[in-house]
Amino acid sequence: METAILIILCMVGLIGTLMPVMPGSGLIFIGALAYALLTNFQVITGPALMILLVLMLVGSIGQFLITSFGAKVMGAGKYGIIGAFVGFFLGLVFIPAPGGSLLGAFAGAFVCELTFAVKSQRESLKAGIGAVMGAIFSLFFEFFIGVIMVAYTLTLIWNSIPTETILL
Repeated sequence: METAILIILCMVGLIGTLMPVMPGSGLIFIGALAYALLTNFQVITGPALMILLVLMLVGSIGQFLITSFGAKVMGAGKYGIIGAFVGFFLGLVFIPAPGGSLLGAFAGAFVCELTFAVKSQRESLKAGIGAVMGAIFSLFFEFFIGVIMVAYTLTLIWNSIPTETILL
């Protein structure tokens, strides 16, 4: 039963890594934590949970940093990068629909470049597009981290299954 719950949460979490509105790597971590609690930490131990927590944080923080980097590559200055970073987060929170974080990253980079950096609309638009491209790449980054988390968790479970030698 515990394994079924874990696998369901891992798969939903893995799908969630590709959807900005869902905390995908967080769901994978919660699944592993629930499994650990239900099995008295016999398979997924405290150190294993710490590894999963670090991976979850890397995936989450990486999303914001990659979004900002995308804006930077397309010519955004510090205001555009900050705007993309803040916009990604605000879009994720205040526009809880697919594409909310992308819209937020675009708007943040565009508005901050236009307003604070006093750049042209064309340059600000380019920064906004870079932020969206970064946000899309960041989703794939979190998916990659999610795959690592699921593989690690399932490997721990697989290795805990007792093997029996069958003699013919």
